[in-house]
Amino acid sequence: LVDSSKRMIFGTICHARFEGFNKEVLGIVDKVVDSTIELYNTIASDLLPTPEKSHYTFNLRDLSKVFQGVLQSTPQKVSKADQLLRLWVHECRRVFGDRLINNADRKW
Repeated sequence: LVDSSKRMIFGTICHARFEGFNKEVLGIVDKVVDSTIELYNTIASDLLPTPEKSHYTFNLRDLSKVFQGVLQSTPQKVSKADQLLRLWVHECRRVFGDRLINNADRKW
């Protein structure tokens, strides 16, 4: 799946979900989508599986898990852009960071 298709799919879903949110939050939805896709692409290309790290196989399911976590937010809990960004960082660390097995990879 090419990046433009990922942007279209996840961007449409995010815009529909965040429709009732504060304008400040709505203003960063596209940046969150683009950043998530960029992060996924970087991780998938740089952190390749090895015999020691066979679980470093990242796929679209991982990308969708980040969005799934972010989309569980509510307008009452996420009323500012920085709150959405903190949630996004948390979800990225949960989905991608929890798989990393050593400090070198965690610092990467």
